[in-house]
Amino acid sequence: MIVAEHAGFCAGVRRAVAIAERTSEVTEAVTLGALVHNPDVIASLERRGVHRVSSLDEAEGRPVIVPSHGLPQSVVNRAAEMGLEIIDATCPHVVRLQREAARAVQAGRTVVLVGDKAHPEIVAVTSHSGPGVMVVSGAADVAIVANASDSADRVTAGITPGQKITVLAQTTQVEHVVDAVAEALRARGADVEQVNTICPATAERQRAARALASKVDLMVVVGGRASANTMRLAEVCREIGVPVLSVESVAELDASTVRRARLIGVTAGASTPSWVMEEVMDAMSEIIEGNQENVQEVGVTPPAHATPQEPEIVKARVEEVYDDRVIVHLETDETATVYLKELVAEVAAPATAVAAVGDEFFVVPDRRRKPSDTDELVASKRQADYLLLWQKLADAKESGEVVEGTVTGVVKGGLVVDIGVRGFIPASQVGRRFVEDLGQFVGQTLRLKVKEVERARANVVLSHRAVLEEEEKQARVEAFKTLAVDQVVNGKVTRLATFGAFVDIGNGVEGLLHISDISWERIKHPSKVLTEGQEIQVKILNIDAERERISLGYKQLQDDPWKSVAQRFPEGTVTKGTVTKLMEFGAFVSLADGVEGLVHISQLADRRITRPEEVVSVGDQITVKVIGVKEKEHRISLSARQAAEEGERSDYKKYMKDQRSEETMTIGDRIGFDLRKLGQYTADDGEKGE
Repeated sequence: MIVAEHAGFCAGVRRAVAIAERTSEVTEAVTLGALVHNPDVIASLERRGVHRVSSLDEAEGRPVIVPSHGLPQSVVNRAAEMGLEIIDATCPHVVRLQREAARAVQAGRTVVLVGDKAHPEIVAVTSHSGPGVMVVSGAADVAIVANASDSADRVTAGITPGQKITVLAQTTQVEHVVDAVAEALRARGADVEQVNTICPATAERQRAARALASKVDLMVVVGGRASANTMRLAEVCREIGVPVLSVESVAELDASTVRRARLIGVTAGASTPSWVMEEVMDAMSEIIEGNQENVQEVGVTPPAHATPQEPEIVKARVEEVYDDRVIVHLETDETATVYLKELVAEVAAPATAVAAVGDEFFVVPDRRRKPSDTDELVASKRQADYLLLWQKLADAKESGEVVEGTVTGVVKGGLVVDIGVRGFIPASQVGRRFVEDLGQFVGQTLRLKVKEVERARANVVLSHRAVLEEEEKQARVEAFKTLAVDQVVNGKVTRLATFGAFVDIGNGVEGLLHISDISWERIKHPSKVLTEGQEIQVKILNIDAERERISLGYKQLQDDPWKSVAQRFPEGTVTKGTVTKLMEFGAFVSLADGVEGLVHISQLADRRITRPEEVVSVGDQITVKVIGVKEKEHRISLSARQAAEEGERSDYKKYMKDQRSEETMTIGDRIGFDLRKLGQYTADDGEKGE
């Protein structure tokens, strides 16, 4: 069995999975569709709290992780409009393809995109590029496109000589298929620009698979059925002429096909995790060696000897106790000896210190050998305890029972815990949220849920987070019985998002403080008012007990700036304000902290305008007139046009008043001298004979 030089996870998939895992350590999140096209990876992420949804409506306020193959621009825009946090895990090579397509379209070129029209990557690319993109699967489609009419069943209008065309490819395409499309277009006289957008890792895997396929009798391609790059790998191998077995998991292996092959080559798609590939290879090794424990042919039942017998565990009662051994009576009515080293894990005291006559426990009789020539039957309590512990762990995994373990150390990726056997707690399963300092748990006894049990590999994966979440869920149920609308509670801000803040109000209950309920003033982000970790008082606005959702208010506990606003800004008031936001229908203007009014587009200017930007900008200081007040609805209607007209009338009145004053002015008024004083002066002078 030979493995291809390049196989399995590519950098783009590894990056997307890492982003999803990091997000899961902080909060529950969703992906719109599959993050990557592999069911094992999706199942693994589901267990971590990254859920796959089919529509944005199912996101329910949780962050949305963009899949590695991207999302249509319209979907991204709608998510933003809904206030959803968007975490972009789009493969950088897919982003480059989107940009190349958009660049070509903006340059006036026709884009011919080689790929699967229905694939999410292609759907996203055409959405980001806009009109002017044709999707073809190969050179054969070029003839159809070239002769196409404007009818609905055609791709586009025909290709004309000299037409400027840019040829791009889905990142998982086969190189020679893209080359053939470009040549077919050139043959029809098109001016072709060919840009290589095939992912380097994809091309690398295809070359390695092609090289290996020429040396083996059978190629086994491991990967998800929905994975385009896995499908391309199978196509590349078939082109060599070698039989190909495409499998998604061990369950799809055909044992007879595996047995017939003298030399098997193995490769895997870029979204296939290494553990799935290893499982398939292990299973094929067992088929080749004749062991059918894990892989069965359809309709064939493996022989009884294929499954090893489990050790016999029987109940025993202590009859006699010595320093180095105990004699027990088995429930099979036999007598057996349990030596000290098979009685306890660490021999630190005589048997008389750890066992007494009448004690009952389980043992495993060793019927294969005798310690001497006597008929003495030897048994092991240690082995029975070990087997029963694994059975208890397996049962706990199925039932959800909580087990306890002591943390003994910190290793890369998590904690080591002693539960009778060595257990492992991944870092993402230590707390409800990501824990930076794992060392603080060393020496602590934790309550744990069993997630995975593999006795053959001595592997136990545990979760403390699952216990905490279950306890908090129960606490939430009890808390929801006491919470009520209009109740004021203390809380702690746990996380800020573009659409608001999450506040822990105790007992595992977290409520959403929407951005519109944080401040009476319009704010762009909650961080303008709040910080993570801040302790605040909030008011419960709404409770949805069935969905365990609580809406909170912060501004409702602050003074309402709209109170008595009708007295502060009565109709007819002319005042100044600051433009805070522009919409198609008008402009919002701040009159005071927390008080905004709307100037409808028809009231912005004394002429007809189509957009508010024609006359005002955000931040402008403008004069407006209050033309309507609805205090209870927190609405004020304003007019810049009427304010201007009011100003003009005021200026006109002042002008007319000044004119009338000028008509009654004397020469003295004009020169600033009182003529009556002149008369008085002349009279006085006459009396003096001057």
